[in-house]
Amino acid sequence: MKVNKAITVSFALLSMLALLVPMVFAPTPIVQQVTGGGWILAQATCQGKEVSKKTFGFNAEELEDGTLRGNVEYVDHGAWGDYKKGYPHVHGYEITGLKIIGNQAWINGTCRLNGDAGPYAFEVHVEDIDEPGKHDYFRISIPAIGYWSGAELGFPDDAGGGGNIQIHRP
Repeated sequence: MKVNKAITVSFALLSMLALLVPMVFAPTPIVQQVTGGGWILAQATCQGKEVSKKTFGFNAEELEDGTLRGNVEYVDHGAWGDYKKGYPHVHGYEITGLKIIGNQAWINGTCRLNGDAGPYAFEVHVEDIDEPGKHDYFRISIPAIGYWSGAELGFPDDAGGGGNIQIHRP
């Protein structure tokens, strides 16, 4: 049986590529990471300070090569008088800073608000106090619109709230 030399060479190249691909596309190790999700009952800094439910979810990590990645989603379900669209719905699509010290983390990034491209800067501050997260803490601020809100996930006196913040150790 005759074998075409081009086919033999192709199989040899494919075999070598199969060995190289895992090295080229191997994931870069994560140096630091914080994740969380849940809901809080809190007052936002605005003229009418009613308590409202806020939901959030986020992931932020720094890779060994210094790359930052992740996202932040946050929705204030109450009316907020200082923002023309009623309530902030944050879609954080770029992480620009991540600092973790002990059980606290600060995430800086860029977001869209209620579909407006912006960009708007945001900062999230979280604390991983205990498991399963009853006393963990979440706070977000969006300086361009003068907004901030935050509370303990278990909320004082167990009035509501829930979720968990996790600072992951490599």
